[in-house]
Amino acid sequence: MKHSLSRLFIPQEKNNFRADLLKNSFLFLLVFAYLINQSFIKYLSIVKPGVLGYSSEITAQKVLDQTNQQRTKLGLTALKYNSVLSQSAAKKAQDMFANNYWAHNSPSGTTPWDFFKSVGYKYSVAGENLARDFYDTESLMKAWMNSPTHKANIINTKYQEIGIGVVNGTLGGIKTTLVVQHFGTPVVQVAEKNDKSVVTSEVVTQPETSIDLSSNVLAESQSQPINPLNLTKIFGVIIFSLIISVLFIDGYVTLKKGIHRMTGSTVSHIGFLLVILLFILYQQQGVIF
Repeated sequence: MKHSLSRLFIPQEKNNFRADLLKNSFLFLLVFAYLINQSFIKYLSIVKPGVLGYSSEITAQKVLDQTNQQRTKLGLTALKYNSVLSQSAAKKAQDMFANNYWAHNSPSGTTPWDFFKSVGYKYSVAGENLARDFYDTESLMKAWMNSPTHKANIINTKYQEIGIGVVNGTLGGIKTTLVVQHFGTPVVQVAEKNDKSVVTSEVVTQPETSIDLSSNVLAESQSQPINPLNLTKIFGVIIFSLIISVLFIDGYVTLKKGIHRMTGSTVSHIGFLLVILLFILYQQQGVIF
């Protein structure tokens, strides 16, 4: 047993000075195992909807704070939190869960502006940002700010107020956290009095109430058991770390014993695999729309 294991990891005469783990048959086996893992994750999402999910640390308060941080960096006025707009944003997220879609407009033709109207928010300008599958607010905000259209909403000088919905549920068979930003500015009416124009603001939103933004999660617990992205990363890291470790051993032994082979450079193989490993580790965790 001990000798068999050593042949897997250490180049020696019995394996023609090439660790068995680096031979094509074993490499294909590892790739096959990775594909099986991916298929199993997909299978679970179909057969056992809701088993997989994201354990999100995102809260409405964090989204609000970081949104205004981006604005203040540019010398813009901070957006005022509006509870009615948050109701609109939460309704949009709940509608996406209920009707299993991921888009600004629903399959039935419902638009973002319908949700503004449904809560009685009359706006002169309005906008919407969507995000899903993010674990933390920092990554979420970075993705939005790297997108020209989403960034344009966040730093739009025409907006005065913001509502945020952070809602957990099951979309496409996988538990996830949807984050919805609704931006708006209340309607401004122009009235005439004594031949002079007087600009008055029509307050159409409900009075602000003291609320805990951190509890703005309207479906299921924030803690889900399994993160599918983490599963993929962990399995990929294990496989590639194993191969890279064996390549290091292979390079050390062949260098020490002065073994020359007509195969590719071990160093180049290690470098190539390290690039793939970094790609897996830094794979983007979420999706914006």
